[in-house]
Amino acid sequence: MQREILRFSSSLSEAGEAFADSKILLEKLCRQSGLSCSLTAYPPGRAVKMLQDSETAGELPRFEEFQNLAPAASRVPTALGYLSFSLLTHDKNIVVKSLADLNRHKVFYVRGNAAIAAHKELDHLIAVGSEHDCAYMVLRKVGDACIMTKSLALKMLEEIQATAGSYYLQDLFFKPVYLYLSPRYQYLQDIFDQKLRNMRPEEKIAQ
Repeated sequence: MQREILRFSSSLSEAGEAFADSKILLEKLCRQSGLSCSLTAYPPGRAVKMLQDSETAGELPRFEEFQNLAPAASRVPTALGYLSFSLLTHDKNIVVKSLADLNRHKVFYVRGNAAIAAHKELDHLIAVGSEHDCAYMVLRKVGDACIMTKSLALKMLEEIQATAGSYYLQDLFFKPVYLYLSPRYQYLQDIFDQKLRNMRPEEKIAQ
């Protein structure tokens, strides 16, 4: 009898190293638990709906704040690792020590990133569909800044062969990320938590 393949979603760009790391970690987690799993990239809004409706088994990697977007989902308590978010700008005068420094600037972020969306004090925060869209808004000078995963920002700047001094990348925050399970697959919470607790830091996400 063929084993069921559990489908997981991610709102990260498939082109980024963070997605690749998430896929490797999920496959290892599932293999150790005697399960077959797959990870597919979906637009953030769709990924949240699929998770809440149990169309997918889970969503990863997500920050703690994601619980507000998907109250029906269950968070596996042990973190999958850490994700580093950076600010991409074309203006060296934008210096950011906290998100509050971005007030009055036109800032893009990926829709569904609850850690960013929670900052209601930012007047000109604009959600876009993907990290690539976010970066291009800055590369085309449509806006002032983009908040995105550091690894993908570095990769994109390398791809377009950006000259030093034309774009600036500043570290914004480094936060733990988690796996969220849909209502139908909540029974996997303890199983996955146990496996994650036994993993070494180098086996986890660190981008």
